[in-house]
Amino acid sequence: MKMADKVMVCVNYRANPDQPSCAARGSEAIACALETAIAQQQLPITVERFNCLGQCESGPNVRLTPAGRWFHGVTLEDVPALISGIEDFCKR
Repeated sequence: MKMADKVMVCVNYRANPDQPSCAARGSEAIACALETAIAQQQLPITVERFNCLGQCESGPNVRLTPAGRWFHGVTLEDVPALISGIEDFCKR
C-alpha cells in the first residue's frame, strides 16, 4: 500500500512582509512546476495547493500525503529531485 497520493504545496501568502510565507518565497511557481512534471511523466499522484501547512517559517513547504515526508525550504531547482523521488515512490 502506498503512503502518498498527493503532493501538498503550501501557497499561503501573508500580507505582512515581516511574517514569512511560502507564497512570498515562490511556492506558486513550485506548484506549477510540480503539476507540469507530474502530468508530463503521467505519475499517479496529484498536486494540491494548500493555504497553510503551519510551517511558513521554514518554507516553501511541500508534503507527500497522507502521512508522508515533509520538504522544507524548497526551491524551483529542487523540483527535478522531488519528481525523481516521487517517481521512485510510485514504482513501489
